[in-house]
Amino acid sequence: MDKSVNLKNIFTNALGVPADAGPVKRLMHVLGALACSAITVFILYTTAFGQLPGPAQYAVVLTLGMTAIYCFYPGPLQQVNAGLDSLLSVLLIVLTVASGLYYLDQYQEIASLREGIPTPWDLTCYAVGVFCVLEAARRVEGWILIGVVAAAFIYMTHGEYMPGLLQHRPFWISEVLEYSYSYQGIFGIALGAVVDVVFVFVILGVALRVSGAGDFFNFMAMRLTRGRKSGPAQCAIIASAMFGSINGSAPANVSATGVLTIPMMRRAGYRMEFAGGVEASASCVGQIMPPIMGVGAFIMSEITGIPYSKIMLAALVPAFLFIISLMIAVALQAEKHGIESQDEETDTAMTPARRAQAVTLVAGFATLIALLFLGFSPTFCGLAATGVVLAVAQLFADTRLDLGKAVTFIVDGGRDGIAVMIACAAIGIVIASFTSTGLGIKLNQMIVAVGGDSLLVALILAATCSIILGMGLPTAASYLMVVFVAGPAIMNLGVETLQTHLFVFYYAVLSAITPPVALAVFAAAAIAKVSPLKLAARALRLSLVAFVLPIVWVYHPEINLQDLNAETWLPTTAYILALLLAVIAATAGQIGYFKVRLGYIERALMLAGAAAIVAHETPVILTGVVAVTALLGFAWLRGARAAS
Repeated sequence: MDKSVNLKNIFTNALGVPADAGPVKRLMHVLGALACSAITVFILYTTAFGQLPGPAQYAVVLTLGMTAIYCFYPGPLQQVNAGLDSLLSVLLIVLTVASGLYYLDQYQEIASLREGIPTPWDLTCYAVGVFCVLEAARRVEGWILIGVVAAAFIYMTHGEYMPGLLQHRPFWISEVLEYSYSYQGIFGIALGAVVDVVFVFVILGVALRVSGAGDFFNFMAMRLTRGRKSGPAQCAIIASAMFGSINGSAPANVSATGVLTIPMMRRAGYRMEFAGGVEASASCVGQIMPPIMGVGAFIMSEITGIPYSKIMLAALVPAFLFIISLMIAVALQAEKHGIESQDEETDTAMTPARRAQAVTLVAGFATLIALLFLGFSPTFCGLAATGVVLAVAQLFADTRLDLGKAVTFIVDGGRDGIAVMIACAAIGIVIASFTSTGLGIKLNQMIVAVGGDSLLVALILAATCSIILGMGLPTAASYLMVVFVAGPAIMNLGVETLQTHLFVFYYAVLSAITPPVALAVFAAAAIAKVSPLKLAARALRLSLVAFVLPIVWVYHPEINLQDLNAETWLPTTAYILALLLAVIAATAGQIGYFKVRLGYIERALMLAGAAAIVAHETPVILTGVVAVTALLGFAWLRGARAAS
């Protein structure tokens, strides 16, 4: 009896069933957990032994994922009548499965015989499928994403009334539905990137978390920063960046790590809006930090054909400069406000449990990186790394997966990926509107026309477009949508494909801390209990370097470390060191401190000197280096005299 009760508790906890849930809610959670488990098993099996044809592969995962969403996420009637809301969710599950099965059965005939001439049953399937996708997306991501998709629908159906270049021929509702529920829309490149690449790395992240290996990130961050005045803040930066790299969502990362790091910074003496700004900014770092980059690098590799190793190398220096700017900022802030070293009462001894975590973590990442550089596909590398993590974890008692952890791994492997899955499925409709109406080409023409021959103006317009269109969306979804709008316009001005995609991706990431939406900021503000506007202002200042870096590598692609040779490595290294100097000056300028408090004129001069270093002309760069060196040296001497 005790054994059966224990097993029941294990499965109840692993499946995430609320303790106070009624029988219907329990059944829904079990069904959702089974759907998530099926996703995990299906992804691992098809990755190892061969995928189904694209539309079939995507339809299976989408159907299972939407079933899980309707089981886990409450509907619009939850506050009115919970029982009726559950009934609505069951109805939507039936419709989702019906449309998914119909598409699985008919997609080959539709593609070969009925494209452009759908039958009434086809249109019924399309309409039901689109509706179910949008309702699932609304439950997970809210109304912002639905508003974007609605705008795409309106443009497709009423574009004939738009002025000038934006005008296009009228589309029938049947055409809109067909475009939306096809390989051009929902089952297109956005969902394909998630199913083919992202899910494997989500499963890898779950393996690290469930085994406890992921906890070593936090321990390592505390150990590296222990004893410093800015130790708690630097610990928060390192931990958030590491977790964010495998998390894939800045707002989710803030919610997960901010509950620990923000109070820790507050206890050290930092103001709450500063602590929240640090956490929000650091969570963005994880999205652009190799090797995983919040799975962004793998999506980029999938849609561009550029080897992952080149993308990771290209992102290395910018990510380093961003994280260094944050580390310097919190150190200067600590000195400016007289924050003393106050070690948290945390054990940083290397215990057997932590050794087990370290070995498991290193084994997984070493496998991943080694296979990637050997030229294997990202999907295979993610699968192999997951297998290594699980195998090595079983060698140690402290990381070994018992029955409960094994069930959690299988369930969460699917559950952790359904949010980005449904967002990208919905974004597929937006992409369909770009391609079917020619909107992407028209927006590119507008950016080029407004920018004229000025690459800088065009880049600023493209960056603005990336930030605005990315607001409120998951990083992967916003990147995939924006790259179709702004990407070609940048490439038309002579920028290489790799630099263009990184440019768009960076600004899609930074939209998480850019008002008015700024989801990472709102998540941090809720924890810090401060004004989101004040926190956003602080996060923007802290991330000043990140907002400039994409423009820098367009003019100085050498910092992306491509095609290095005996002739280029020395000037490349010299310029990276100059950029590091610019980062120090820019950070000191925005904090207002460098060994001594800086006046407004000194701060302005430091920012101007940093701006000169990122210029395109060598004489201007050299002038900036000399000016910044002199300003920092003078401030250092003043500080040394004041200290003595």
